[in-house]
Amino acid sequence: MLQTMNKIFTYILPVAAALLLSSCLKDMKETELFEGSKEVEVSIMLPEALEAEAKSDFKVILRNSKTGVVLTTLTDAQGVARLETEYGTYSVIVSKQIEVEGAIKILSFSQNIVLSRNDKAVEKLTAELTASNKGTIILKEVYFHVAKTPSGANYTSDQYFILYNNSEKVQYLDGIGLGTHTTYNSNAKRIYVKSWLGDDNTDPRDSVPICAFGFNFPGKGTEHPLQPGEEVVVALSAINHTSAMTTVPLNLATENTWAMWMPALKLQKTPEVPQDRWLNPYCEQGMGTMYTISRTSPTFIIYRIEGSAEEYVKDGVTLGEPGGHMISAPPTYTSKVYSIMIPKEWVYDGVEFRISESEVPRLCPEISLQSLLITSGQGSGISYIRKVDEEATAAAGHTVYQDTNDSSQDWVMIPRPTLYKGN
Repeated sequence: MLQTMNKIFTYILPVAAALLLSSCLKDMKETELFEGSKEVEVSIMLPEALEAEAKSDFKVILRNSKTGVVLTTLTDAQGVARLETEYGTYSVIVSKQIEVEGAIKILSFSQNIVLSRNDKAVEKLTAELTASNKGTIILKEVYFHVAKTPSGANYTSDQYFILYNNSEKVQYLDGIGLGTHTTYNSNAKRIYVKSWLGDDNTDPRDSVPICAFGFNFPGKGTEHPLQPGEEVVVALSAINHTSAMTTVPLNLATENTWAMWMPALKLQKTPEVPQDRWLNPYCEQGMGTMYTISRTSPTFIIYRIEGSAEEYVKDGVTLGEPGGHMISAPPTYTSKVYSIMIPKEWVYDGVEFRISESEVPRLCPEISLQSLLITSGQGSGISYIRKVDEEATAAAGHTVYQDTNDSSQDWVMIPRPTLYKGN
């Protein structure tokens, strides 16, 4: 009997010890591994063509992905910034605007990091900066949540964009296109969302897939000038949306409104603006009878295709082939959700909205470093607008909007769209 008991203890004690060790490791993970703080050292690396530029005064932001806490500092003369912060998951964002040969360029970088207890006294990160031109024609406002009808149903016809000349020179709308990312809503789990990423499945592709209902402004180059500080409205249903139709009445049939419409889009309202203010439908290979924009978490770009837009998309989609000017939805490339691929070099501006940090980014850092996290849903009547750059506005003599290629910093929610008749 005693021998039997010894055998039992021989088996039980190691198991108990293993369970105790596992419990201790779990406790350490929860109470030690992710509790504490660490210094983060960020060193910038300038693009080769701009190596002679000063490395000081680059804005460095650490944003905690869970709590939303933001820490900010500037780089020193050597291009180094240091911040002490608690363990956790962070977005690291680096940016600065510089003038190069009379043009404003935005130097930027973004990356996610995890800070935890390990053998590193300092977490070091090299920020390889990319350069992009500051926007001239930008998105000033996007209204997509829609409102309610007087009876309480969702009113689905009132979405619009405002384009704005944010520069000090006249710009031309001729050839400017607008597009929504094919993924529609932001999402962390849908395979077709992740399939739009690059080969390593973490970085957005260099080309942005947009809905294959392609629209751009007509004209041969200088027919539609936009003066500094001027704006135009682009509406999906360019009509006067009255209080009998919606709880957020909007007049989208004004003299500076353009219609994003074609006869095939039967579920949209026939424009009340003259036909010479209808955008040019250069591609009609999208699916459905309505141009659809996510009412919860879309991504938008404005762009200009080099050369003829009609020629760019004329070969359409070759099913089974992932490359080309147009492609079908990945990963099999055999479905009929078609997209026009817009190279990042052709993009003037972009903004991305997400509901959660865990969702997949859809724009590369040269277009938008971070998305704007939002909580409002469809039917709320809420809109989003760029923040005003007060210093630049004072110098320019007209309103200048903030443009740092960072949706999370440049954009803000407003309770009603600026075109709301009650304003």
